[in-house]
Amino acid sequence: MAHLAHYKEAHPLPFVITHWINLIAMVVLIISGFLIHFPFLPFLMGIARGAHLFFGFVLFINCIVRVVMAFFVKSAPTAGTRQQVTDIKTWMPQKDNRHQAGAWITYYLFLKKDHPLGAKLGVPQKISYLLIPLLIIIMFWTGLCLWGVTMNVPVFLATTNLVGGLMSMRIIHYFMMYVFICFMFIHIYLANVEGFEPTKLMFLHKEHGGLVYDPDLHNIVGEDHDVH
Repeated sequence: MAHLAHYKEAHPLPFVITHWINLIAMVVLIISGFLIHFPFLPFLMGIARGAHLFFGFVLFINCIVRVVMAFFVKSAPTAGTRQQVTDIKTWMPQKDNRHQAGAWITYYLFLKKDHPLGAKLGVPQKISYLLIPLLIIIMFWTGLCLWGVTMNVPVFLATTNLVGGLMSMRIIHYFMMYVFICFMFIHIYLANVEGFEPTKLMFLHKEHGGLVYDPDLHNIVGEDHDVH
């Protein structure tokens, strides 16, 4: 089946930048987290702790910036069009795909050959993207509960006591890292299951031709062969 065209309007430059920052921050946090939890390279502990702290703040601030931008920056509501709407609308259920949850799930599970055509994000993608900011905030909060500078601040100390002490908080913070790792692999799969064009667009801002979709008519209206 032919695929929808991939235009820059789907991922405006501000979102490309925040996506790059997210990727770098998550990779550094995962690597430094392993080095801290398993100090098999003790000479790197200082660097690992410093990097973990710095990129923890980077990831949190970047997450807040990205969420705020969703209310102001416009993006295409679907692939195959250059029309734009306020980005937050692409996170919410859309007329193009709010009825497609079952079809998308069967496609991702290889139970259906063709994926539905419609909004920019499939239903499982919407759900995961709505959950990841919450996960980042929780991860940041548990990190502050463990950081020596903030761990005795009443609100963080109360959170630590609520879960049973510092060791319990460390375990929670550590195992949430695996949630991040799982999310990254799931995200990579969902984004590239129909080809690598979405990734090329997000990271390199490289457009790719394909079917043209009219979000007002909710239907295919042609094909764009001029984009490479």
